[in-house]
Amino acid sequence: MAGLQLRGVRKSFGSLEVIRGVDLDVEDRSFVVFVGPSGCGKSTLLRMIAGLEDISAGEIAIGERRVDDLAPAERGIAMVFQSYALYPHMSVRENMEFGLRMAGVGVSEREGFVTRAARTLRLDGLLERRPRALSGGQRQRVAIGRAIVRDPDVFLFDEPLSNLDAALRVQMRVELARLHHDLQRTMIYVTHDQVEAMTLADRIVVLDAGRIEQVGAPMDLYRSPANLFVAGFIGSPKMNFLDAVVETAPDGGARARLPGGTVVDVPVRPRGERATFGVRPEHLVHGAQTAGLPSLRGRAVVVERLGGATLVHLALDGDVTVTLQVAGDSEIRLDETVEVGIRPETTHLFGPEGNAWPRD
Repeated sequence: MAGLQLRGVRKSFGSLEVIRGVDLDVEDRSFVVFVGPSGCGKSTLLRMIAGLEDISAGEIAIGERRVDDLAPAERGIAMVFQSYALYPHMSVRENMEFGLRMAGVGVSEREGFVTRAARTLRLDGLLERRPRALSGGQRQRVAIGRAIVRDPDVFLFDEPLSNLDAALRVQMRVELARLHHDLQRTMIYVTHDQVEAMTLADRIVVLDAGRIEQVGAPMDLYRSPANLFVAGFIGSPKMNFLDAVVETAPDGGARARLPGGTVVDVPVRPRGERATFGVRPEHLVHGAQTAGLPSLRGRAVVVERLGGATLVHLALDGDVTVTLQVAGDSEIRLDETVEVGIRPETTHLFGPEGNAWPRD
């Protein structure tokens, strides 16, 4: 078992730099998720850790060993890809043991590894089936089993659930969380889906344009995003952003004046005259709860009923839209005028460069 360290890691393709000086420590036995939009460099970074891409500069260490000059097979890692990449003419058992057979592991030892992995993944009754006789979720479990039998120090997952339907994705998220608990190994997981990141990770690494924007526990990133990018990426639905003029409140804090004249005292110190004001849809309040709170008023232009929750998109004056999240049985209707209250302690301010103003 081992942690992982990246120091000044860079990757360039000719004059195009896609990974721009990444420094990161991954603790032993942790579940770390790389998340970000398409093209941010998360899969490239994972492939560099695996040895499938050379690094242009920097160092990669697994445990106490520097591995950036080692072949993938010598790094103590196992990788699970978006594609199952199973051999269609082989049974589940043969697929899982193939790598061991190529490595010269004996028959009885291979059998032991496969049996234990199959039991862990609940594949016991499927070992003699061919991939065509398996569901998508079962095929992905076989691909994971092929990684488990190698007994690696670090597991690497490159968007392994992308090919599954919504219900199977939820099921496999639960199984991966259980697998991490059972195996107690370091796992690094790449996804563009921030819901997967929030539900699976001990720590999330948010990437954009080849740089790390923020690293932290899921709820730390949710409550205290470092900048506008993280604030807009973490959380579903995304945070509302409004242009604000900032004044100094009598207590020395920041007073944000929003479109339409609404004024909110935000618990931060003023650091300029203009900022972006942020508040999450689930932190806005509606109805009787708005009493005594600064508020916004808008017309419901879209109402999305999701069952357990309803999202109401409100058009304010000046072509500004905010999203309100309310209970699923809300009676708000299309074109209705809705007043929403803002609880100052749940709000954020971001300066002109996009960085969050620290809270008092």
